[in-house]
Amino acid sequence: MLILSPKAPCNDLDVYLQPLIDELKDLWENGVETYDAASKSNFTLKVSLIWTISDYLGLTMLPGQSTKGKYACLICNDDTCLLWLPNGHKHCFICHRHFLPSNHAWLNDAKAFDGKQEHHTAPKELTREDIVAQYKLFDQVTFGKSRKRKRRDKALPGCWRKKSIFFELSD
Repeated sequence: MLILSPKAPCNDLDVYLQPLIDELKDLWENGVETYDAASKSNFTLKVSLIWTISDYLGLTMLPGQSTKGKYACLICNDDTCLLWLPNGHKHCFICHRHFLPSNHAWLNDAKAFDGKQEHHTAPKELTREDIVAQYKLFDQVTFGKSRKRKRRDKALPGCWRKKSIFFELSD
């Protein structure tokens, strides 16, 4: 499904995906009787969604991750190191040198960067268990368009903007 429009559904995409999710659940639980021409017999075919592919902006709509603002780094999550640029009204991500190997010359090069040496270690990559734990911490957002600009709900942990409908498939 491609949605190329300034009126893209964003969080409301889950409403459009609900019939697909229901069908995937049914095909996983009950399967469908299928004929195998090679063995000349019937079998029950079950279906599973293994992954989805999105561009960076699509991460906001499908899995519900924030891709802008202070939680734009999906690796750093809550440990995102940023600086607000008041004249540009933007966030600047300044601490990504900590992903370099510990003996890399740039870690000690304060002059070429922000005037500081980098001594932090890279943040721990989120495991499946970490993601599920964060997912359980918040309630679903309210779907539907609003004329008022919504501020980010402070109750959502890390980079999450909504509970993805795809999590229904993991139950």
